[in-house]
Amino acid sequence: MKLAMFRVDTPVGPFHRFGIVTLEGGPADTIESARKSAGHIIDVNFAFAAMEAHRGEVNPTGRATAFCPADLQVFAELYGTDFTLLEEVAGWVAENDEIVGPRGETVRWQLSDVALAPPISRVPVLRDFAAFEDHLENTFGKMGLKIPPVWYERPTAFKGNSTTMFGHGSTVPWPRYTKKLDYELELAVIIGRPTKDVDVDHAASAILGYTMLNDFSARDIQRGEMSVSTGPYKGKDFAWGLGPWIVTPDEFGDPSTLQMAVRIDGEVWATSTPGPMHWSFPEVISYTSQDELLNVGDVLGSGTVNSGCGFEIDRWIKPGATVELEADRIGVLSHHIAHPEGEPIRWRRAG
Repeated sequence: MKLAMFRVDTPVGPFHRFGIVTLEGGPADTIESARKSAGHIIDVNFAFAAMEAHRGEVNPTGRATAFCPADLQVFAELYGTDFTLLEEVAGWVAENDEIVGPRGETVRWQLSDVALAPPISRVPVLRDFAAFEDHLENTFGKMGLKIPPVWYERPTAFKGNSTTMFGHGSTVPWPRYTKKLDYELELAVIIGRPTKDVDVDHAASAILGYTMLNDFSARDIQRGEMSVSTGPYKGKDFAWGLGPWIVTPDEFGDPSTLQMAVRIDGEVWATSTPGPMHWSFPEVISYTSQDELLNVGDVLGSGTVNSGCGFEIDRWIKPGATVELEADRIGVLSHHIAHPEGEPIRWRRAG
């Protein structure tokens, strides 16, 4: 299944809802259907209420609020990685036409009529790893460096600003302090249940699903920050792209065989098949969970796939660009890049 958060604009303001996405066509059409928003999205909460009303249950709306929340993250906090209820709701909707909620609510929307939000509304912790050796060899080599030996000994990551998430179709700001804005094509997993001290053989059971992550980066700022060995700060904290939705593990399969691409203003800048991750998602989950609790909604990024950023191929996006990340079995994550607003910031010390 493809699980999403979406926004509907109403006369009394916007509402954010949890939905199940069904794209037109088969698996081979995923990218093109996603790009055209060709499909439907089921409002899970209203669909559950309609199903309960159909069964004659008392107070179906109240039961839906209690047992089938309208927020994906809250739903996962109740049910973890058990998708039985979602399968039941989706199956019931598929068997019944012209469904409305108990109070006349819309249950099934055209995907083109809604705006997608980041699939997780309140990311507790964002960790971004570096799992692909080919990418690191290329980028370290461009700087005249070699991959540090510690990278081969254990997973390494940095923590990003989890409050600056941008969903599919949104506009990403261009920080006034940078002249070199870059994108990064990445995979990510979302944690679906509280997890601590999990063995690597059982770590995959904590995965709610897979999505794409765009680690937007101010390269001219990042280079100086990382020379101090404290990790990126202003070089990355201004924006993260996440989405367009979460694909459950049963539908996703092996990430190493994905066909991925980057399009800038419609032009293919790079294609990539990630291949085996030097540090798999179960490994990074298990490692991170040592004496540390992973919470529902935590995001763990893979790091950039081979040829997945402008720095690696020496091409740079400009203000006003449209950046599209593609992956079969997931879809398309698209962002518009804004123009810097106002004069460049000239920060100075006090005194």
